[in-house]
Amino acid sequence: MTCRESKEFRHQKVEAMTHEERLNYAKKMNAAGMGMIVAGFGTFGGMCGGLWGSIGAGAIGAGFGAASGLWFGSCGPFQAAKETLEWDKEIEEGKKEAV
Repeated sequence: MTCRESKEFRHQKVEAMTHEERLNYAKKMNAAGMGMIVAGFGTFGGMCGGLWGSIGAGAIGAGFGAASGLWFGSCGPFQAAKETLEWDKEIEEGKKEAV
């Protein structure tokens, strides 16, 4: 079982979209990535603030550990947006050359 669809499947999915849908999808993925980063900062701040009184400076490590999944996980949506825009450019150039 894979974590993500194959590159060919994702490319076919992007090809089936219109230009506007591709731009909208990329914008949505960028927003998802930014949301994950902001949620990570909230998690980091909440963990540090909540645990500081009981474990002191170790709360920084606990906060980073809790937030790192969100921060590093945001790479997925950012990569999907980048990939979609690259494929959109290729598809649009191919249409212009065909005309």
